[in-house]
Amino acid sequence: MNSFYDLLNTDFLLTFFLIAIRVNGILFTAPIFGSGVVDARLRLFISIIIAILLKGSIPDISFQNIPVLLLMLLIIKELLIGIATGLLARFIFAGVQFGGQLIGFQMGFGVVNILDPQTNTQVSIIAQFQNILMILIFLAINGHLYIIKAISYSFTNVPLGRFVFKNESYIYLVVRFGTIFLTAVKIVAPILVTLILLHVVMGIMARLVPQMNVLIVGFPVQIAFGLLVLTLSLSYFYRIFEKIFLQYLKDIDTLFKILGG
Repeated sequence: MNSFYDLLNTDFLLTFFLIAIRVNGILFTAPIFGSGVVDARLRLFISIIIAILLKGSIPDISFQNIPVLLLMLLIIKELLIGIATGLLARFIFAGVQFGGQLIGFQMGFGVVNILDPQTNTQVSIIAQFQNILMILIFLAINGHLYIIKAISYSFTNVPLGRFVFKNESYIYLVVRFGTIFLTAVKIVAPILVTLILLHVVMGIMARLVPQMNVLIVGFPVQIAFGLLVLTLSLSYFYRIFEKIFLQYLKDIDTLFKILGG
């Protein structure tokens, strides 16, 4: 912002507006920032502050005699880029929560649901535990700072005003969305395998000892084994989540290269 004249400059205002639109799209869909417990006015305030800081390094775009339809398309394009960037990170959290749902079901906690304040949906208690653990790890590895860096990086690789949409970008997002299940399997693999083996053992014991009530004996046993393996696999959870988040940074770089054309 060089002078008061900039505030009256249409090109300056529209360029700043497009920057704020992309930043809003990222912050409203990214983990932590897009959480339901974060007030929308606070997210809007943060996005405006980030847009102000970024505006100094982004030159104004000339909007002289630009059609209204093209301007609307540019606004939609900036919003979609922001949403795509935030959603790639949200896919990681969705995968971990889905894995927690699988564990909770296998442990017998399928009906023990609590409200997740981030998504305002009912999730199992194990899924919520993993979600809280994931948020703490995300903050510990400075994931929130990487999200902010991704915002700045997006303007370097996908400049404002460049209207390039390729089929590869849609296909790439769909493929990344499909990795939610793979993420869930990676996260819950130790616990899921242990519980499956436990169910096999309990089934064999039920055949060998018909007098034993498997339902009464098996329910507390599978809960105890599940909690034990969950505790022992916390370090594994940290390493896997860190690798998955590093993969997210590579995915973001690939997405920007596709959109940058």
